[in-house]
Amino acid sequence: MGLRELRKRSNITLEQLSALTGYDMPRLSRYETVDDDARNMFLGTAASLARILHCNVLDLYPDEHVWRGGVSAGVVGLRNIRLFRGLTQTQLAGMSGVARPNISWFETGYRPVSQMYLRTALRLSEALQCDPVDFLTEGY
Repeated sequence: MGLRELRKRSNITLEQLSALTGYDMPRLSRYETVDDDARNMFLGTAASLARILHCNVLDLYPDEHVWRGGVSAGVVGLRNIRLFRGLTQTQLAGMSGVARPNISWFETGYRPVSQMYLRTALRLSEALQCDPVDFLTEGY
């Protein structure tokens, strides 16, 4: 659906969304108008916006043809979900197209999951059949 449509559906102006989230208006405007910027939005940012707009983070992904399952995995954290599904990092990498070292970095905290790009979260959540917000363990 995209940020602009979700924001308008919620009857929130760009200025109001900026005030509610703390994100500057130029950044939010780019997420609304530049598809690559929206795809590369951090998962933590998408979670904050989705909470305000009462939607799933995958609804913020600009492409209409992508998977938007978003069902809770029942466990929290990328590593826990992967293990719950009985997969190795290598298997998940093969299923998602996300490089195994990147998966390892997110699982070990070398790179915060909140800084995972939305396009990466989409690929992993599709492979794991879960809501990407479940990857976050930082209290989102």
